[in-house]
Amino acid sequence: MKLMELFEAVKDGTLDKTQLEQYHTELSNLSAQMRIEIAELEKAEALFIYNSDIETDIAKKRAWRASEKGQRLITLNAYIKATTTILSSLKNRLYTYL
Repeated sequence: MKLMELFEAVKDGTLDKTQLEQYHTELSNLSAQMRIEIAELEKAEALFIYNSDIETDIAKKRAWRASEKGQRLITLNAYIKATTTILSSLKNRLYTYL
């Protein structure tokens, strides 16, 4: 499942414990994959800034954020925040079954 599909599925208030556990596992795995990709993009950002001929650090950072990889990093950071919120919600819903 894709991330947005998982978010939509989790909104369903009628999920049973097994389904909640499954979605929690899937989102946790996806979150880990995104964090690894973020690390790779942050390394690329560091090299971009270090090797850039642009004069100021602010201009280098802006150039990075405007690049394709910079845009991807922005998106992944937002996805991680959303995923963390959804995982917390899933955890709370799972505790209601205890």
